[in-house]
Amino acid sequence: MPGIKFGVEPNMREVPPGEHAVIKLGKISEWKTVETEWGQKYSFPITVFSHPSYESIPSSGLECNWVSKSVAALHLYAWIYQTDGEIRTFDFDLEKELKKKWKIIRHETGGYALEQL
Repeated sequence: MPGIKFGVEPNMREVPPGEHAVIKLGKISEWKTVETEWGQKYSFPITVFSHPSYESIPSSGLECNWVSKSVAALHLYAWIYQTDGEIRTFDFDLEKELKKKWKIIRHETGGYALEQL
């Protein structure tokens, strides 16, 4: 049983419109949906390597969560999880693919896109 904990989880800041961040996705077993005052969102543990809203990021990256209700987050979650909550079966090494770096792109219109690097 985990110990007593107070405060908030470290969440990544929003990527400003027209900018992008470079991340690595964390363990699939820690991906989840969360209810917020703005409705359901998707939460992914990540390591941030570059982000325009942070002045300094260690070379080892900054561990936090990407919490988003964007279509990109929904598609990423749905790509991995079936509607019954089970992880889909792939014909490639999923863990290896997810350990690669990804770019979170924020379009000028405010929408997000994800692109594997």
